[in-house]
Amino acid sequence: MERPAVRATAHRSRQLQQEDWHHGTVPASSELPDTAQPALDVLLCGLAGNPSAPAEVLIRLTAANIDRSGLARRRDLPAEAAAALATDPDVAVRLDLASNPNLPPAVQIVLTDDDDPRVRGRLAEGTEYFTTVGVHGRRIPDPLSREAYELLARDPEPKVRRALAFNRHLPDDVRAAMLDDEDPRTAAIAAAEWPSAPTDRIGELLSRVTGAFGRQMLLLRLDGPLPTEAAHAMLTDLDFTAGDEYSMGLLRQIAEVVDLDTGLVDRFMASPDLRAAVAANPTLSAEYVADLAHDPDNRVRAAVVARRGLDPALRESIPVDYDDRSSAIVGWLLTEDLSGQEQLAFARSRHQIFRKTLAMRPELPEETVEILADDESFAVRLFVCERQSNAPGRLLAQIVEVWAGYSRWDMLAHKNFPADAATRLACSEERHDRAVAAAHPGLSADTLETLLADDDDTVRRRAATNPAVPADRLIELLGSADSTIAAGAAANRMLPVVTMRQMVDRAGL
Repeated sequence: MERPAVRATAHRSRQLQQEDWHHGTVPASSELPDTAQPALDVLLCGLAGNPSAPAEVLIRLTAANIDRSGLARRRDLPAEAAAALATDPDVAVRLDLASNPNLPPAVQIVLTDDDDPRVRGRLAEGTEYFTTVGVHGRRIPDPLSREAYELLARDPEPKVRRALAFNRHLPDDVRAAMLDDEDPRTAAIAAAEWPSAPTDRIGELLSRVTGAFGRQMLLLRLDGPLPTEAAHAMLTDLDFTAGDEYSMGLLRQIAEVVDLDTGLVDRFMASPDLRAAVAANPTLSAEYVADLAHDPDNRVRAAVVARRGLDPALRESIPVDYDDRSSAIVGWLLTEDLSGQEQLAFARSRHQIFRKTLAMRPELPEETVEILADDESFAVRLFVCERQSNAPGRLLAQIVEVWAGYSRWDMLAHKNFPADAATRLACSEERHDRAVAAAHPGLSADTLETLLADDDDTVRRRAATNPAVPADRLIELLGSADSTIAAGAAANRMLPVVTMRQMVDRAGL
């Protein structure tokens, strides 16, 4: 049965379309080609992913007989559409909807009562997701409503409560209550994932977590030094010479975050495997820091260099060798309030790890970006391309030629990516290169036509989504016998809204 809200929206859409034609604002070339029902379903699938589709079209698509999972994942999903999908008969759709970080509170409440515990668990965990807004980055979804947290914390299924315990936004009082959950694993996760566990409870929380890995998780969430007494208590449970990976990892974390006393310093300094960790400890006294700056171990010197508040002259005097493939960064530099001169100083630092971390900070000034764009380190130049909205076009073209990672797609979509470089990629023998290039808005009509005739489905579909496809040609592509091309054309952001309305009208939505 057709939902009343969807039926009302469809009626208004037909009114809008009639008004457009009446006032002569829509060119005849926007007329949707005649299509059979199977082909129309293909168009509707493409339309569900069209970034320019208006809210009223998206709402009507919730009643379409298509795969609605892509629709459920849209970050701009209207509240009315989200509400309709929350009761969708397809559990895959509801799972994707539960992962959407922009759900209205009322829809969240509906999902907390979903028949499938997987849906409730997906909502509860608040999964991190990758998002692309000009450059690549990781975003943590916004908090759920208070009522949703309380309902999920009382869920009868332990797996749902465990998922909730991982949620970064879980209110402290709800998390505190979960420490007494009847499911021991839920309680352990709730403790280990506490972002800033109260210092006076840290010993208790650590005692409830079993195993080195669980304790490591909790130490990563500490907001401040680990109390000395709590460290001594943990160390009594560990063999100082233990060789298993998790135990040694836990020892390194303790050495790095504990509020040091003389006994702990002597103990950690005596171990070659722990000297680098204690060198990073912010409570280590200055005389030890000065000695470790000359340590023969490269890892120890690197840890000293990365200390927050270290004298800049001392930092630049310490020699350190860096592996360009390492994922290590200086965490505090990402959030530190830096003046323009301080940014320039880090951009010119002898230490690659500071230049690399600086390149990850969003919206760097032009002068700083130009310095980093010519850096000797490939990792630094790569981060400039991935994170900076003012990355130079010449550098984007250079990196795309040699980089095969996921961010190539973002670099091509970058506003500074040169059209001639995209054209060269479009002629590549590598299928992936052509697929990357196919969406670039600077391609010529001839190049686009070549890509539309490509042997690869992905290349053809992305070429059909290219905003440079002429309006008349785009309408022709909607009637293509190639469903890949037709779906891509329906997803093209330049498709006239009146044509989108014709699609849902013709489908009877």
